[in-house]
Amino acid sequence: MANTKRINQVLEKLSYQPEEGKTIVVSYAPENLSDRIRRFFEGIFSYNNFYALSFCKESIVLLPFSAYWPDVKKKVALELPFSSIRGVEVSESGLDYRIDIQLDNEVISLMTQQAELSAHRASGCLSIEDYTFVHNWHTKNLKGTLQVLQGLGC
Repeated sequence: MANTKRINQVLEKLSYQPEEGKTIVVSYAPENLSDRIRRFFEGIFSYNNFYALSFCKESIVLLPFSAYWPDVKKKVALELPFSSIRGVEVSESGLDYRIDIQLDNEVISLMTQQAELSAHRASGCLSIEDYTFVHNWHTKNLKGTLQVLQGLGC
């Protein structure tokens, strides 16, 4: 469980300026169906493959979920400056959304879990705001964050 306050604290410690309400849980997109199945079963036991995608003042930052956030170094986070993003495509893919971020020479493909079932999936477990298990920041932020992502690029 990681609340947005904690994620923002880690980002600020790394000298980023996070924007409120623009953080979702993502993972890298699988290469094929077999990889997707493998990741599904691995995800049951481990959250090491998930990241908090956060909009910051001048970039998007992917911060890996970790029990060691107090020791996270800036080199661990992936920063994508807005100026380097040429376009973003968001599409439905099963129970998830696929996010393809086009840069100059590559595409970074991510997956994020749809809001309706996220409380029963990894994104829900990772994005519970408090111990009431009612407030889920991934679900709350998903629609708006995807809209902002689609507006990026030339």
